[in-house]
Amino acid sequence: MYFDGHSDIWADVNIKTLEGKTDIIKKYHIDRLRKGQIEGAIFVVWVDPPFTDDPKKRTAQIFDSLKKEASVSDDIMIVKSYADIEKAKAAGKFYVIIGMEGISGLEPDVSEIDRVYDLGVRHIIMSWNEENDFATGVKGTPGRGLTELGKAAAKKILSKNMILDVSHGNENTFWDIVNLADGPIVASHSNARALCDVPRNLKDEQLKALADLGGVVGLNAFCEFIDPDKANQSAAGLAKHAAYMADLIGVEHVCCGFDFDGFLPKSAVSGYATQDSPVTKGLEDCSKVPGFFKELKKTGFSDAELEMIAYKNWMRIIKERIG
Repeated sequence: MYFDGHSDIWADVNIKTLEGKTDIIKKYHIDRLRKGQIEGAIFVVWVDPPFTDDPKKRTAQIFDSLKKEASVSDDIMIVKSYADIEKAKAAGKFYVIIGMEGISGLEPDVSEIDRVYDLGVRHIIMSWNEENDFATGVKGTPGRGLTELGKAAAKKILSKNMILDVSHGNENTFWDIVNLADGPIVASHSNARALCDVPRNLKDEQLKALADLGGVVGLNAFCEFIDPDKANQSAAGLAKHAAYMADLIGVEHVCCGFDFDGFLPKSAVSGYATQDSPVTKGLEDCSKVPGFFKELKKTGFSDAELEMIAYKNWMRIIKERIG
């Protein structure tokens, strides 16, 4: 079985809820997730383009939609702790940790972290690609990182034992968070910049800093983060990132954060993709995850190491951070 540390399914749930549809995960997602043997995931609240001009409105809509979906779905269980995960698995439910991919939709107040925690959020990325009141993403102002408000918010996130995620942050934001952290933080969906030189991937010194804190980095299936050559944007290409990072920082710090987006409308994908198709050959959607792990095995990972990447490394983080 596998755990996916990053999914934008709440965005699709919101889009379809606003269209009047219900039980969306059952109708559009659960069969593919089960075919991929994925038992749980972090589903993030993400303000999808072109709605980034009014992030507060969109964020409120997504929270409303996910609440409605959770109330009608027999297939999923929202979990807030590792004990909840065990209950969900015993009941045969797909378990979901609510995350946030950027907090531009929150009011500029540290108390907002308490509010979303009470809504069930247990994971936070402080910015998407943009800059906001708290932090700076990879497309934000160079030289800007966490604001003073953002530093206070990051400390609050850590004090509440939530998972703090550095993916999407620019280098200043990354190092500001590292300097505040007193334990594991994560990069839920970022590959190795040594193999694909894009701002969303992490440099060797960043990967080492995550490992030194006991954190993890999730393998991202988005084609443009795998290789600049389209011919190498494949499951085998992503397996090279796994092998590189395992050699550099240890397999105990490598996990899955696939960021599949084939279910998103073109209007959302065009907000960050530069190629006509964001699909990776052999890893087109979550149903192909078992095939990807066959590629990992070809690179020399043992069965025990594959289990670590598949779910054990994430479970360690969840136990240590959320409890």
